[in-house]
Amino acid sequence: MKIPTLIPINREEDYHTHYLGTFAGDMQFWAYETFVHDQPVGSYPHEDWQKHRKEYLLMHTFDAEGNHLNTQHWYAGTTAECDNNLMEQKLEEMVSELGDIEFGNIIVKLFDIKIDGITFGLIPDENLEYVNLQPSSTISFMEPWDGEYYT
Repeated sequence: MKIPTLIPINREEDYHTHYLGTFAGDMQFWAYETFVHDQPVGSYPHEDWQKHRKEYLLMHTFDAEGNHLNTQHWYAGTTAECDNNLMEQKLEEMVSELGDIEFGNIIVKLFDIKIDGITFGLIPDENLEYVNLQPSSTISFMEPWDGEYYT
């Protein structure tokens, strides 16, 4: 099956899609925490993983047709350095800046952006017929393309 143009994303409270919904009428948003390793996993001692994992907060906005409009990001430091309470507070601040929001499911198009030389976005894998949230393939979308995702 071909990867669709529009990807439905279901909101799951207190999980990867907690901060998902609409604002300003029919504009859409998705805010979340993600990470990327600064070196290939396995190239450093296992006990040092927290020093090599970079934590990011992102908030993507989309128009009513699902076109990516903008991405706001905040680098929280490595896992060893970051403060989880501060990260949660910052994520909530990013969302609150949108004004009146309504949490719920969204439908968006594939997109990618570069931040600090790293590709972020909903990236298709044509061979496996998946769409992965990158970096780190945190979650994946696949057939039947109903908004459910896999970790």
